[in-house]
Amino acid sequence: MRARSASPIIGPLALMLICLPTLSAFATEGDILALSRATYAALRSYADTGTVDVEYGPASAIIRERHTFRTRYRAPRRFYFDFIKHQKADRFVVWSDDEAFRTWWQTTGVETTYPKGQGTVAIVTATMPTQNAIAQIAPLLFSQAGLAGTLTEFGDASVVGTESVGGRSCHKLVGVARSMYAATQHVTNVRRTTVWIDIETLLIRKVLEETPQGTPPGLVSRVTTMFEAEANPTLDDDRFRFVPPSPPR
Repeated sequence: MRARSASPIIGPLALMLICLPTLSAFATEGDILALSRATYAALRSYADTGTVDVEYGPASAIIRERHTFRTRYRAPRRFYFDFIKHQKADRFVVWSDDEAFRTWWQTTGVETTYPKGQGTVAIVTATMPTQNAIAQIAPLLFSQAGLAGTLTEFGDASVVGTESVGGRSCHKLVGVARSMYAATQHVTNVRRTTVWIDIETLLIRKVLEETPQGTPPGLVSRVTTMFEAEANPTLDDDRFRFVPPSPPR
């Protein structure tokens, strides 16, 4: 799996960013989304920490869980994603070097290696155990890999104003995310989605996914993902290494 080379778009992107104050004042939702996606595709490196707040169950007795994660990326293929489930009940890690992607799941204790060309499989495999958290930003970083995620499925958006998220001023976009099976073009998991995009950096700060259409009445399934994100940090090779813990005896 390869990320898009930064060089073909750095020139246009740099020009757009120079004009960002003007664009921010008058931008449409299409401008903002395109600029944000182009920003991620052009990054030399990226790091974040975040939370996934999941709410589910009957509206009268909603269950709430908070999971945490961290992401590191260095173009073109260094990647590290560490997900820790609510109350440290589980952990799933994805990491890569120049030769392969690898995953480790605490539940099974199994480490799996995905050779070059199979990195997308590692990320797709991690989607369920990480509550979809890995599929938020990875499709934007590896923009040519064809990965699906909320932020690639997000559309029909309108800019409804600006709000502060974690002390950062953000564009607030409200739209709909739709999952689609490529083979059949069948659309599923249609949910109202709100995305907050940092006005200055164009990085995603928050994503709220409401209960999908077709959910039985009275049931809730809501996910809020928060990001403390940094563009182009210095990340050496040690930041992408992981040694699975030894299984208990």
